[in-house]
Amino acid sequence: MMDAPGPFFFLVRDGVVTREALAPLLARLPPESYVGTAVRDGEGYDSERWPVARDAALASSLARRFDDPEIGRALTELEHAAGDVTRLRAQARRAGARYLAAAGGEPALLERLWPDATADDLAVFGEPAWAVDTAWVVMNLCSAHHAAADGLYAFHVHRRLPGPSAEAVVRLIRSALDSGRIDLAGLVEAALQLLPGPASWFAVTPSSAARPMIEAIADACAEVRRISGATACAVMSETFVIPGPPGAVHFMILAGPRALVVLELAGSPAWTSRIAGFRARPAPAGAGASARFEPFLGAEARADDRAAAAVAALCGFVEASLAAHLATHPEDEPAFPPVDDAMIGRLFG
Repeated sequence: MMDAPGPFFFLVRDGVVTREALAPLLARLPPESYVGTAVRDGEGYDSERWPVARDAALASSLARRFDDPEIGRALTELEHAAGDVTRLRAQARRAGARYLAAAGGEPALLERLWPDATADDLAVFGEPAWAVDTAWVVMNLCSAHHAAADGLYAFHVHRRLPGPSAEAVVRLIRSALDSGRIDLAGLVEAALQLLPGPASWFAVTPSSAARPMIEAIADACAEVRRISGATACAVMSETFVIPGPPGAVHFMILAGPRALVVLELAGSPAWTSRIAGFRARPAPAGAGASARFEPFLGAEARADDRAAAAVAALCGFVEASLAAHLATHPEDEPAFPPVDDAMIGRLFG
């Protein structure tokens, strides 16, 4: 019987991660059972322990860690496809063509792999090739979304195996691990963030353009929670909470003029007194220029300063992210208004 779900089944089987390392994730999952779905005229299946949509979500979470404009465009196109299997198949097919072209493959191979390849797909081979690593990430990202929309087959249910979407995610995981964009603890935390839990809340719904920023802030909070050992980490004001409200607030600090970073902590760790000192330091060159959070813990940072430095980095990341977003989308000002003493009093007074 499959125990580790989805892509983690293959990672445990291949010795990349141990079942013990997955304990926090496995403890929160229900027993395995399968349900029929409406895909493929009612012939599709899905897992209740690890729904295939979670493979697609994990693929997107991993892809966002690659700071590449082509990957960013692929993520946007997948969002616009909105789960439509026909559009997702076309995107996966085109991404496959781009990878084959980048890797030196021939159009005939694409036609064997994708009998429905179009003239536009084949034209990719005559265009300037993408970087192989970029094409590989985009191909597996699109493959994960397409396979998730296509659902599980009776073959997978009968053998209690994950589907093709999980296999595509495994390839992304290996790329992210090999390139240092995530470690195993971060991978488990990323999976935990996909499980049902407190959702982000907004008094005023921001535009759809804010979604990548909101997801990046939620991912950054998860990373800070992992580094610091905090029970919860959130970015909030009176009008929003990302990624969800903590059970209690034991520490808070301004993250620029429009947000607070709040922590729920076990006990009273001494490192919280050092956050303000790290916050006052100049940010490293390029900090805030990328949509990917960097805790910028330099080699000079002591081990017991990692938590404080990570929280300070989150503050800078949130401040830069909100400023950049509102500069191009001022219509979202009501969703992210300035924080003042009166607002803090209403929140915590």
